[in-house]
Amino acid sequence: MNKAIWCYAEGQQGNWEAICLDFDLSVQGESFDAVYRDLHESILMYLDYIEGLPKDEQAQFLNRRVPLGLRLKFISNLFLSTFKRNGKDRASFLVHSQA
Repeated sequence: MNKAIWCYAEGQQGNWEAICLDFDLSVQGESFDAVYRDLHESILMYLDYIEGLPKDEQAQFLNRRVPLGLRLKFISNLFLSTFKRNGKDRASFLVHSQA
């Protein structure tokens, strides 16, 4: 199954964070490009790990989303960023993967 995986990054020069909303994975780095690359690599390693698990255990790892509070923060930040700036840059992006 081809799956689009939701991710979100936030930061400013020299201090960025990115989180995978669908698998509750996160990374830190000095630039958007760095956290994008590192999170993408983390997702691929996570999916490789899951693939090695017995079939009956895979579902619980494929449905490990971030807590509701973080999902709501993502939605509110996305909405608010269209109206005001707080000195941080934000980006949401999809990672396409075979999950």
